[in-house]
Amino acid sequence: MSQARAAASRRDIWVRGLFMLGRMVLTVSALCVTYFLIPTRRPGDGLGVPWLILQLCVFAAVVGVQVPAIVRARYPILRAIESLAVLVPVYLLIFARVYLANSQNDPTGFSRSLDHVTALYFTVTVFATVGFGDIVAQTDSMRLLVTAQMLGNLVVLGLGIRLLTSAARRGIARRGGQPDVGERDRPLV
Repeated sequence: MSQARAAASRRDIWVRGLFMLGRMVLTVSALCVTYFLIPTRRPGDGLGVPWLILQLCVFAAVVGVQVPAIVRARYPILRAIESLAVLVPVYLLIFARVYLANSQNDPTGFSRSLDHVTALYFTVTVFATVGFGDIVAQTDSMRLLVTAQMLGNLVVLGLGIRLLTSAARRGIARRGGQPDVGERDRPLV
C-alpha cells in the first residue's frame, strides 16, 4: 500500500512539475512579449529614476507575496523554483527597459545606442558579471545606474535566493518535515 502511495505521490510531483514548467514558460514568454511590444518613454523624459524605484518596489512586493505562498504550498520546493525562475527575468527586464529608455533619451549614455535586444543583452551581461565590453556606460548617470544594478544583483542573488530557500524550508517544516518525494536525500540549495 505504501509503495502505491509513494508511486502516486511521485506521479503527482511530476504532473505538478510539468504544470509548473508550463506556467514558467508562459509567464516568461508573456514578460518578454510585453518587453518588446510596450513602447518606451519619450525622449526628454529624463533618466526615469522614479520609474525605476517604482518598478523595484513592485518587484520587492512580488517577492514579499511569494514567500508566504511558498510556505503554504503543497510542494514548497517546486514553488520556490518557480518563483525564482520568474522573478529573475522580471528583475532583468526592469533594468533592460530602463537602459533602453535612457539610451533613446541620451544616445551618448552608452558606447552605442541600444535597441530592445541590445538593452536586454547588456542587462544580462551585467547580471552575469561577464561584461564583454562591447557595450559600455559612458556617462556618469549611466555608470551610476549600472552600479545600482550590480548592487541589486547581489541583493537579488543573495537575499532573494536566501528568502525563497528559507520559505521552502519553512514550508517543509509546516508539512511535518517531510520533503517532496525524491528530495529526501538532496540538500535544499
